[in-house]
Parts: sequence; C-alpha cells; structure tokens
Amino acid sequence: MQCPECHSLNDTLTGACPSCGLLLVALKPKRRAEDQAAQKRRKADSESASCPFCSGDISPTAVRCRHCSEIVDDEYYRTRAQRLRSRVNYASWIAYLFGLGALLVFRPVGLVSIGAGLLLSILYYAIPVEPPATKRNPNRPTLGHRLARQFKLERVSIPIPAFRKKRLVFIGTPLIAAIIGYSANLFLLQEPMNDVLRENSAFRGMKVSAHYEYWVVPGVVVYDLRQLSFRQTPIDVHTAFLEFAKRMREKKLDRVELSYRGTTKFSIDGAGFQRIGEEYAKRNFDYVLYTVPKLFHSEDGAKAAKPDSDRDALVQFHRHWYGEDPLTKSVANGM
Repeated sequence: MQCPECHSLNDTLTGACPSCGLLLVALKPKRRAEDQAAQKRRKADSESASCPFCSGDISPTAVRCRHCSEIVDDEYYRTRAQRLRSRVNYASWIAYLFGLGALLVFRPVGLVSIGAGLLLSILYYAIPVEPPATKRNPNRPTLGHRLARQFKLERVSIPIPAFRKKRLVFIGTPLIAAIIGYSANLFLLQEPMNDVLRENSAFRGMKVSAHYEYWVVPGVVVYDLRQLSFRQTPIDVHTAFLEFAKRMREKKLDRVELSYRGTTKFSIDGAGFQRIGEEYAKRNFDYVLYTVPKLFHSEDGAKAAKPDSDRDALVQFHRHWYGEDPLTKSVANGM
C-alpha cells in the first residue's frame, strides 16, 4: 500500500505510515473461505462436460442438457422421485392412522381420512421412478424391470417428534378428541333437533338432547327427552320425534334409543327408525301414529297390558316413556 503523502510503500495492514505518520485506512482482508469458494467457482466455470446425446457443453453437475433437454443424470432423477414418493407415503400413513383413530369418535371423518390415505397410496405408485424413454435415448430398462421398480414395497419409518413438554401430548390428545366428538354430536344431531323445536311454537318449553351413545358411538343415537312444559301434549311430543326422524332418515344407524332424563325407556333398530322418517315424510299418519308404538322395544323389561285399541297403545307408549314421572301431567288427559 502506497502512502499518499510521502509515497512510501507500506504493508496492507499498516494503520499509519512509519515515514510521515499519516493515518492509513486498513483494508479488511478477505476470509479464506471466501477465497476458496471463489476458486471453486472459477474452477467449476472453467470445467465443462459434454452431453452424451447432442455433444453440447454442459456443467458437470447438470441434470438435464440445456441444449437438447435430455436427462444426463439418471441417479438424480431417481433420488428426487424417491424423495417425493417417501413424502407421499408418509402422508398416506398419517391419514390411515388418523382415520383409524377418528373411527372411534366420528365415523364419517375416519372414513374420509382413510379414503384420503388410499388416494395418496395410489398417487405413490403413480409417481415414476425411472426416467422416461425418449427418441435420443431409447435404451431404458425393460417394461418388466420398470414395473418391478415402480411397485416395489418400501419400508416407511414414521418419526415421532420429540416434545419438550410431554404433558401437552397427554392432555391435548384427549382434549382434541373430546372437541371433535362434541362437534360431531352438536352439528349432526343436536342442531337438527334444535331446528325442529324452533320451527313450531307448540314445542316451546320442550328440551331434547340428541346425541350418540356415550357421545362417541356413531351407530347409536340417543333421543333424550329432558324437559316438558304444561303446554305439551303427547301428540306434540310425538310430532317432535317424527320431525327428528324425518330429518335423520338419510342416515344409516344401528339403533335409536328413547330416553327420559337420562333413563332409557325404548329402543328401535336403525331400519325401523328410517322407515318412520320416510312414512312421516309421505304423510302416512296411520302408520306413524298407530304402528310406530308397536315397533319399539321396552328396555326396562316391563310388560304392559295389551291395549284395547291403537289409540290406547299410543297413550300407553307415551305414559311409559315419560308419563310416569310425577312432574309430567301431560299424559293424564290422554291424547
């Protein structure tokens, strides 16, 4: 470095000129790593390879030729395909495991998740592993070899993340399951029942809890009559149940239970419940009024006396359902 005052030569790292004492600006030396990186870049730029298909100049690390677009690095293509397939396979196993767990809480979500896992599995086998054959490079593996590589079963490892606070896992997992179960009961059963009670002023004061058995068994629905007011007559209670059956007639259920304040009184199979909703939608009142009480099975084992008429059978059905409660007086006057 030349001093601008006395023009004497000094070292690059010198802070002041030893001849005249002028302060000099010390230049920061380049790091060794930067120098090596620059040397590597210059070396890579100086080196070149030849494309085996068009003999064009390409980079030694090129995957495709920039002139003819042919794949010149088959292993890179296979590695990239395997990496993509491993991600799809991992996602499919996650969907399967989540679906199996969701089946215990909410069957539709579990079936959708398992279906998504099946689609991901199909996508896994649809991702090509070998580079495609072209006109310039027809010497690819035979069809049998390609199919064997394409449908080869691979072992998949599912890593479990290490949580710092494992209590969150034990607390959060049941909490999420409870939220999913509550949402399923609320939106699929309780909200349709609330709509029925809001649509008719005759149902004012009536409270019904519609939910799955134990809140987690999706095949069994519990129709729990929680509260009645002095306005409701047995025909009103019966109509509310028929409206609920009409809304639920498209669902495939195993069993429906009629309860009063948490105590199960009657039960009916899913096909019979679906038939009730369909007949009520057709306005077949003879069936829904006089045949429906005969379809239910008593859960407490009590055998009622044989009624004299169909009307007496309907009154006796409602009396056994909720009329035995001293607070319920709506069945005392009959229908």
